[in-house]
This record gives sequence, C-alpha cells and structure tokens, in this order.
Amino acid sequence: MSTLKVIALARKHLGGSMESSARLCLSDAVALLDEGKLEHAKQRALKSLVYSVGVFHADYKKASK
Repeated sequence: MSTLKVIALARKHLGGSMESSARLCLSDAVALLDEGKLEHAKQRALKSLVYSVGVFHADYKKASK
C-alpha cells in the first residue's frame, strides 16, 4: 500500500483512548512525507494505526504489507 493511502487510512481511524498518540504519529508522518522521506512517513502512519485500531485490525494488516 502506498504511503499516501496509509496516511489516509490512519486519518480515517483517528479516535479512541490513544488518540493523542495516534495524532502525533500522523503529524510526524505528514511532516516526513513533506520532506520526501516516504518510507519513514509510512512507518509513522502505521504506528498511528497501531494506536488507533491495533495490530490485529484488518486495515492495519492490509496497510503493513
């Protein structure tokens, strides 16, 4: 999955008890994307998903491939 799609998915899933951590990771992902650091941006967006939905969620599994 492309970095932009992972970031969009992370935005979609913001919320829950760890929302502030998820938002911080997402913010980092966008900043890294702006710097052209696509792989690092994708990793931070994935971390945002971990905080929002967890590693067992279908969207996280799909995005991490």
